[in-house]
Amino acid sequence: MSEDIRYIVGELNKEPYNRNYNLISFDSLQPEQLIQVLNDVFAEIDSKNRLDIREEEPEQMAIRMLGMLRILKYKPPDDNMSNFRQGLVSGNKHVIYPILYWLLQRMDELKKRAYLAKYLVKLDIPAEILGDADIADIHIKYEDLIEQFKTIHREYEGLRNSGFSTHELRRDISAMEEEKDLVMRRIERMKQRVEGTPNSEEMLHSARALRKEREKQKEMAQQGIDLKDSTQLLEQRIMRLQNQLKDIRKAGMGTTPEGLLQRLEEDVNVNSYIVNDKLPKEVAAKQRIVSTLQRVAAQPAMGQQELDAVNKQIRSLTTEINNLNEARMKEVEEDDSPEGKVGKLSFFRQNAAIIGRKKEQTAERMNELRNELGNLQDDMRDKQEQLKQYSGEQVLRGDEFKRYVNKLRGKSSVYKMKRAELSELRAEFGVLSRTEEILKAKDAQIMEQLSAMEARMGVTGFHETQENLEKVSSVKAEVDSRKGKTLEEMSAMVMELNHKIAERKGRLAPIIKELRPLRQKAQDLTVRYNEKKHTFDSVAAGLDSNIGKLEQEVKTLKDEIITSQTKYHVLLAERDVLAYKQQQASDEIKLYLSNDPQDKKKSLREQLMGHINEQEKLGRTLREEQKAVKDLVQNSAKQLAMWQDVIQLMEVKKTCLDAARNSGNLTRNSGGEALVL
Repeated sequence: MSEDIRYIVGELNKEPYNRNYNLISFDSLQPEQLIQVLNDVFAEIDSKNRLDIREEEPEQMAIRMLGMLRILKYKPPDDNMSNFRQGLVSGNKHVIYPILYWLLQRMDELKKRAYLAKYLVKLDIPAEILGDADIADIHIKYEDLIEQFKTIHREYEGLRNSGFSTHELRRDISAMEEEKDLVMRRIERMKQRVEGTPNSEEMLHSARALRKEREKQKEMAQQGIDLKDSTQLLEQRIMRLQNQLKDIRKAGMGTTPEGLLQRLEEDVNVNSYIVNDKLPKEVAAKQRIVSTLQRVAAQPAMGQQELDAVNKQIRSLTTEINNLNEARMKEVEEDDSPEGKVGKLSFFRQNAAIIGRKKEQTAERMNELRNELGNLQDDMRDKQEQLKQYSGEQVLRGDEFKRYVNKLRGKSSVYKMKRAELSELRAEFGVLSRTEEILKAKDAQIMEQLSAMEARMGVTGFHETQENLEKVSSVKAEVDSRKGKTLEEMSAMVMELNHKIAERKGRLAPIIKELRPLRQKAQDLTVRYNEKKHTFDSVAAGLDSNIGKLEQEVKTLKDEIITSQTKYHVLLAERDVLAYKQQQASDEIKLYLSNDPQDKKKSLREQLMGHINEQEKLGRTLREEQKAVKDLVQNSAKQLAMWQDVIQLMEVKKTCLDAARNSGNLTRNSGGEALVL
């Protein structure tokens, strides 16, 4: 998502928006500001959206934006259209960010689509309104105008993409006229220079004749090349046809008229089986399915309990049918009467039915294989046509491929020889370049010696002057030889330019003639379209509002249905509980009024009384145990207090004994120790 936001911010900062956003400022925009940004993007696609959303009602804004997205064929990532509409109106980021990313990626395409939508989006007129004859005629004319616009737009696109636009043609014509003027001025200057030359007319005549002969020679050479190419193509075609003929003859070896007739009879039998047996059965099965579905659709809606009951009935009937079939098979196997023997034929009937099903499956498989073969043949023909278009040749097979391989081997050997020659020439070039460097160095030394000698003799620069004079004479000779060629080239250029200008004008004239009525038609269609579009917008707005109301009513009714169903199921459950309790109470009354002791024992009252008596006995037992435990606790508490007193007395004695030992007032007798105070 961050990459999408970064892309949106980068596009909004460019022309024609110039927003100067960053990621933080763009993400902190209020919902109303975010909707305005989306509206500005819509305005760049279609200028009719150029307005301030604060001056527009929210409902009208939602209708306009949703209509624009429908025209641009935007598909929301979430299929829940109610959430999408609510998020669009409220300015939800999760709804508007994907729309902005999608729009900014396809601006040129969407501009073209919005322009075409003005003329191609048809009005959705209800059937009851189309029942009027006048409105129906107007609608037919409206659809005809849409088709005319499609044709005209396709022609316009073809002309625009053909490279013959009026602007380019005019520019080419103006450039050619300027070149023509330059060439004419050059021709005039050259004529003034050549006027004093003797035999100028004869020379010009000879040059024209020479140019014509050279052009004829080029044409003849081109014709020869074309004839050679066509001859090669025809030879290849002849060889290919001969190979195909050989393959056909090889494939047809050993075939006889009887075999061909047998094969044709098999095909006829298969096709007759498909037409007479298989297809009528499939049609009947489809008709049965359709009639069953129609009956199901005509019946009222069934609840879950009814469906469970039907499924239970189906299972019980299926089980019963299976049991009857098994019983019948056992009876037939055990019966030796003629009827039983006839019944045993069911085994063979089953085998025949299995074979018939296999036959049908084989026929279906054969149809699939035929369709697949036809598709593969079509693909092969398409590939061959594409190969002809790209390379002008077909795929080589058999002997042609072998010859092609041998030809490639010959070319590879020639290539190796040429590469060896090239390496030798490169080595020789290295030697010659080194020789040239040495000779240049020697020439520089000789020139230095020559200049020193000229300085000693007093004729400095004599060698350079002589070389300059030789160069000037050679240049003069070249200029004199080029004068005749320049005149010929200029005249040929002027004729060629005149021819091109005339040709371009001839091409441009019918295009301009065709373009004028098309422009007028486009203007008329624009006016009509605007009128129809206004009508469409009003009708679409009314329909959208009605659809919104109907959707709200449907939602309310669905909620009511769900609430009613819930109450219904709750009441059913309560009814079942009450019915069970009522049945239990009636059973209890019957058992209570019965004179049979066993029935009374089964009654819930007797069972509860028995439980109550058992609990009372258990309570008495527990109270007696509690009383015994209390007495035991009292005795135990007395004994515990006595033992604590004994322990305390012993601790006091021990303390006194330790104190006497420490003070030395302890006397020992034969019978024990005594403390002397």
